[in-house]
Amino acid sequence: MNPRIKQWWQEQWPFWVSGLAVGGAEVLYYARYHTIITFTTSLGKMFAGVEKLLFPTRFLSRAFEPDINWVLLGVFLGGFLVALAEREFRSWVKYDRRALIFAFSGAVLFSFGTRLAGGCTTRYVLGGLAAMNVASFVVALLMFVSGMLAFGLYARMGLAHLFKPQENRWYAVQAREFGLAYDASVLDEGYHPRSDPWRITLLAFLSLFLILLGVGAVRSDWPHGLRSLGVGEIFYLLLVGIIAGIGIGKTGFGTDCALLTPEFRRTMANREDLLLKLRMNYLTRNFFLGMFPFTAVLLAVVLLNVAILFGWLAGGIPLPASSEPWDYLNWGHIAGAVLMSFGSVFMLGCEIRNYARLGLGYSTALAALPGFLVGYLPYVGFKETLDAWTFGHPLLGFTSLPLLVSGKWGQIGISFLYTLLLIVLLAVSMRIGVKGLGLSCSEVNSMAVDRLMLKKMLRGHSVLEWEEERSNQRERVLSRGKRKE
Repeated sequence: MNPRIKQWWQEQWPFWVSGLAVGGAEVLYYARYHTIITFTTSLGKMFAGVEKLLFPTRFLSRAFEPDINWVLLGVFLGGFLVALAEREFRSWVKYDRRALIFAFSGAVLFSFGTRLAGGCTTRYVLGGLAAMNVASFVVALLMFVSGMLAFGLYARMGLAHLFKPQENRWYAVQAREFGLAYDASVLDEGYHPRSDPWRITLLAFLSLFLILLGVGAVRSDWPHGLRSLGVGEIFYLLLVGIIAGIGIGKTGFGTDCALLTPEFRRTMANREDLLLKLRMNYLTRNFFLGMFPFTAVLLAVVLLNVAILFGWLAGGIPLPASSEPWDYLNWGHIAGAVLMSFGSVFMLGCEIRNYARLGLGYSTALAALPGFLVGYLPYVGFKETLDAWTFGHPLLGFTSLPLLVSGKWGQIGISFLYTLLLIVLLAVSMRIGVKGLGLSCSEVNSMAVDRLMLKKMLRGHSVLEWEEERSNQRERVLSRGKRKE
């Protein structure tokens, strides 16, 4: 292999690449199936399929038809391929036990929230915003507000330093050398993941889940199993997921961070000391200052939006997210958005991000998987009642922005103005990010976040942790001098 290509595969990628990868995967899926990618219902169907193979009783299958989602498995596989390419599974990351409990609890909240809202953040933040769905605007706004509250709670538990786009051993070692304690907090040479009983148990759960899915896909008459779907179709779906999974695994892409970026960026620019008091690490503070999450998600939304607009106007394809009961704004979106935002923060990422992190071997993602299952249980028990409440009383009589007007040209005009607004926001976001980091545009667009932070430190950027550590060292020296006297 060419040395440059080999190095490119073994290192993390610039964050904007994730927007191209995830947005490209969305476009490939839309081009073939004329709809947007969804995951949470499919995960429920996968759990129902496992239940059917293991137990004679039927509980999950009352609400979910046993089936398999190949795109979801592709995202997992994409993360796994990233770990292989980088020769670094994130099993070395030592998480506080509280972080694992939060991840499990967050998955419970997130999973139940998706049942109330009728979809996850992939559907509403990526697909829904691209499809100009009004309910998605409300979900995104509420997730921003609730996400800040959730992060405040997470920070009060002393866990804000874990809120990071990606863990990388190389960066953790460098951060420790530079005295950035919060960035290197998960690095512990004394931690042995193979002897961690919690991790072993969670790996066993994941292994059993994957094995039974394989058995069911081959032997059972599932709608998207091998017998009914065919190898070619399955390969296409896996490819879509792998592209998205590689983009996430190579950068740490996540929809939840994008929604929090404007507020965190403002705080980083004006009150960096406040984020330091919350124990937020240096990498994440600059991650938000550079507008990376917002820019990447916005790029993915723009790509899918343009594809949807082209399909609608040139191909006569109906707008996705515009005709189902859950496409209309209802009370379930409001309650579900709050639960999903808390769940995303507690899991250290949204659902699609956690599937890639499963492939990378993160313990928090392992803890989240059974949490998703538990979150489905109350919905299954009260499905009819909850569906009637969430989807039975829409708050608006239309689903997407173009449908605000009845004339064709008016709808086209609104759609083009919306696309133009997205493109302008993308350009402004990139410009603000480059200016905020104090690095050149070529550097920001050609280097991964961790290497950008190292370059910034080597150029003498004043890091508050350094100043705090120097102050502590001076105090220790003075204290020893006084004791000697």
